[in-house]
Amino acid sequence: MLRRFLLFFVLICFQIHGFTQSDLGFRQSAVNLLRKGDYIGALKYLNLIIQQEPSGPELYFLRGYAKYALDDFMGAEQDYSISIELSPYLADVFTNRAIVRSQMQNYKGAMEDFEKALEMDGTNGEIWFHRARTNLILKKHYSCIVDCNKAIQLKYQGESVYILKASAEQEIKRYTEAIENLDIARKINPKNGYVFSQRGLVWLELNQVDSAINDFSRAIIQDSLNSFALFNRALALLKRSDKVGALKDLNAVIRLSPYNSYAYYNRAIVLIGLNEKRGAIHDFDIVSKLDPKNIISYYYRSKLKSELKDYPGALEDLNKTIELLPDYTEAWYDRYEVKLKLKDQRGAQADYRQALELTRKNHLNPDSLKSERKDYLKSLVKLSGDFEEMNTMNSKLQNQAVDIQLKPVYHIILWKTDFDKVKLYDVYKKEHYFTNILAFTNQTGVVGDSLLLAEADRQSRILDSAGPNPDSYFRRAISQSLLRNYPTAIEDFNSTLIADSSHIAAWFCRANARYELIQLINMQDDYPYEITIGKLAQKPQAPALSANLEHTYEAVIRDYDHALALDPDFSFAWYNRGYVNSRMGNYRESLADFSKVIALRNDFAEAFYNRGLISILLNDNHNGCKDLSRAGELGISEAYKVMKRYCYK
Repeated sequence: MLRRFLLFFVLICFQIHGFTQSDLGFRQSAVNLLRKGDYIGALKYLNLIIQQEPSGPELYFLRGYAKYALDDFMGAEQDYSISIELSPYLADVFTNRAIVRSQMQNYKGAMEDFEKALEMDGTNGEIWFHRARTNLILKKHYSCIVDCNKAIQLKYQGESVYILKASAEQEIKRYTEAIENLDIARKINPKNGYVFSQRGLVWLELNQVDSAINDFSRAIIQDSLNSFALFNRALALLKRSDKVGALKDLNAVIRLSPYNSYAYYNRAIVLIGLNEKRGAIHDFDIVSKLDPKNIISYYYRSKLKSELKDYPGALEDLNKTIELLPDYTEAWYDRYEVKLKLKDQRGAQADYRQALELTRKNHLNPDSLKSERKDYLKSLVKLSGDFEEMNTMNSKLQNQAVDIQLKPVYHIILWKTDFDKVKLYDVYKKEHYFTNILAFTNQTGVVGDSLLLAEADRQSRILDSAGPNPDSYFRRAISQSLLRNYPTAIEDFNSTLIADSSHIAAWFCRANARYELIQLINMQDDYPYEITIGKLAQKPQAPALSANLEHTYEAVIRDYDHALALDPDFSFAWYNRGYVNSRMGNYRESLADFSKVIALRNDFAEAFYNRGLISILLNDNHNGCKDLSRAGELGISEAYKVMKRYCYK
């Protein structure tokens, strides 16, 4: 679909718009990068062109496609919608938005888009194929088959339509028809390992385990990185009681897909069977981090901890189990027994009474434990997890590992450096600044130590010869701060502020130096503080560096406050204050600070990224993912990796 649209795009570029040579160069570069799969690079060019010409519908389509390829479905839908608003006459745009809406589980919107696309181009087999996929997700299996047949009738190319049709046939237990369709797919493309993976699933349902293992193995021979086939072969091996073989395959899945909670879960079950209780607990630990609502991981872990006589740990897991599923009778009985072990007679009796009451209710109403919950509590789960390659050289960018942490604070620099390493703040005609343009960076090593030492020495000579002046103190302080001589830098910032209490940059930079000094001491003390999505950190107590607690997080905030009182539009001070507030555990205040940055500068990528992470930390995934989408659009590629973990589950 993209290739066909690119041809259309090139034609309308010349026929409708009057582009300059540079416009066409940017557009061609964006198209070339999309074809090569460099979606981050394409986004940079498309953003530039859209800034110059915000009314080109094809530009939003292309940017939407780039975001879709990066699994940023929210951002893609937004761009497709803008494209449709500008030109609601292209079936391809409606089809692509329908695909994205399906990924976001907006099936009503997706089906409406498919209907519009088919009204415009009902002879396009590709549209029928994609609607068939959505029908399969909705478990409308007969509708899926009808759409697949229509796509085939319209000469839709490739084996995918037959694989899709086979999946629908399998769901309604028409296994012979499913295998027939997979055989057609295999003839079209004998190298598509997914054909064998899908047929292996059919054999498993027919309880022909050896045939299933054979097909999964053929898929793996064709592609040794096929984690989906490895996972299902592990389940098949378990049916043959081959725990060692299953464990080997699950280990391989986890190497390829280290964020796949289903692989860890099933490996834990295998380890229980091999009496490796501590290994199973370790895997359940990972499951609970990757999927905090996986009830059975807490429940099974509680049993293992009880067997190892870790009763406080078992109690903690049972508390979580009951919190997630209050009518799970067995968990109440188990907690009763654990509390007895912990000599909590009163708590044990209360749990025992609750368990009896639930047993009575369940006897009177057999459906009180809903069927889907019963299914969830099976010992072996086989679900559609994330089986894409992760952390391998050929894996998608968004599937690669990411160290999730906030983007750091910004510092003022006084020396020339590469333009792409700095952000500029125009302070022309603003009071209390020493220059017209300030340059900021949050990267380390932008200025060499030799230059910083020379500048500090030069300013010292000026102070010795000409006497005290705020400019020399300030410049020497900047140099010392970047050299990580924070106490010396702070003394010079103090001298600057004694001479000029309205020196905005000095308030800002002293806050930075104080903050960095606190971090340095924390590091020396092996201070265990970090922000982790899914777990709110306790507020840290900043160390005292002197008897009067001169350097604390609160002192850092006060310095930023002074700078902001003098210049309420100082976006970098709002940004840094937001970062420090987050380090203090003041997440709501941090969100407000980053929001202020964004209100002042709607292209401040790091502010969007940090606000997105904190929103997710506070369980506001919708707004968090919106911010991450914007951060990715503005060039922070890690945003797509975070979205892969926390958005569109």
